[in-house]
Amino acid sequence: MSSIASGLLQVLDERRITGRLPADVRVQVSRLRHAVKVATLAAAGIVPAPPPPAALSAFDAGAALQAWIRAQPWAQPDPEGWVYLLHFVDPATGAYRPLRGQGNRGQVAGHYWGWTTDLERRIVREHRNPKWTGPGRLVQVALAAGLSFELAYLEYPATLGRERRLKHQGGAARRCPLCRGTGGPLDPAAAVAAVAGGAR
Repeated sequence: MSSIASGLLQVLDERRITGRLPADVRVQVSRLRHAVKVATLAAAGIVPAPPPPAALSAFDAGAALQAWIRAQPWAQPDPEGWVYLLHFVDPATGAYRPLRGQGNRGQVAGHYWGWTTDLERRIVREHRNPKWTGPGRLVQVALAAGLSFELAYLEYPATLGRERRLKHQGGAARRCPLCRGTGGPLDPAAAVAAVAGGAR
């Protein structure tokens, strides 16, 4: 029993979450830590072990701690959705045309990585809507600058963490089939239908 309690305390220490626990749980963790110390000393023959009170049993405290950890946002698995890549183009010619920043550093953005659980809504009703004011500001800036975009690349199922990793790798053109000449623009409705059809 003390090994279970010791393991739970080790998880708390490694993740540095004791200070973020509710006050009543912190009290129980402190009592559990003391009970583990006494049990360890008793096992070593240094002091006799007193019988643990039922309210402070390692199993009860451990179960409460595990339930709390499972309920935290950082312990939840990432939901699955779509990772997508938008390729900016000149609407008149359809040729690739990156967005050139107005700042003194002259940033250039030719692509936009995104993640969503609803691909059609995200592409059609949000990104293609010039009045959209939510996330995806880069796409709105590109539209305001007279550019358009094509849906160039998709991954499904994929997590938000996957989208972040791809974004931080840089060099979106390396993965873009339109830049590499290995594929054409994708239709979000057709992609969603293909995934729905494959799930049956």
